[in-house]
Amino acid sequence: MVSGYGQLSSFDPEKLLPDAWCIKPARGSQGDGILLAVRKEGRNWLKGSGKPITPDEVQNHVRRIVDGQFSGDAASDDAALIEPLIRADPGFAFLVDDGLPDVRVICRGTVPLMAMARFPTNESDGKANLHQGGIGAGVNLETGVIFRAKQGKKVITHHPDTGQQLIGFKIPHWKKVLDIAAHSGPAVGLGYCGVDIVHDVNEGPMVIEVNAHPGIEIQNTTLQGLRGQLILAGEDC
Repeated sequence: MVSGYGQLSSFDPEKLLPDAWCIKPARGSQGDGILLAVRKEGRNWLKGSGKPITPDEVQNHVRRIVDGQFSGDAASDDAALIEPLIRADPGFAFLVDDGLPDVRVICRGTVPLMAMARFPTNESDGKANLHQGGIGAGVNLETGVIFRAKQGKKVITHHPDTGQQLIGFKIPHWKKVLDIAAHSGPAVGLGYCGVDIVHDVNEGPMVIEVNAHPGIEIQNTTLQGLRGQLILAGEDC
């Protein structure tokens, strides 16, 4: 993590970063400020689209994060989180060209209410974020099967880059995904949250983020209202 200008001055991307990584702002929102590298060639890293990222560009991006340019809460400064890039489980990853699909589960306490899978595209530059051009896909809570998918305002049935069918695909390890999501909010002291889970090739389902204020685009993706799901789950609105 780079959390201030003192650390920024000693941050050397070529010495400190692995061949594949993710850099994101600690206070970011809607995918803004996330930079992904899927591999390294020479001195440069490559994005999922194949576009190179130079060490200077990495340094400047981290500086912008520390300056607070991507902060979602109007903070004057921020911290850059640097993580090794997770390698997706092939049972999930075959649906996309590059990048890491994930699953977001909205929970109230230990009760999962709604779920969607998110798929990166070439347009989203390998990021599974709907506001960047990624795909949102509604997932049936009981079965783990995708029943509806959309990219932006366009309803789709197949991934636009790979041609793989999304409708009818069952999320791997679905019961474990729900169990992890149900325990994540209480573990961090949140009564309501959105839990983002990825499928790592070695570790299986694992949490990458617990969001205190998850976006409500999941309602447009699933065509389900959050209030209705709360009522069905017996939760107070």
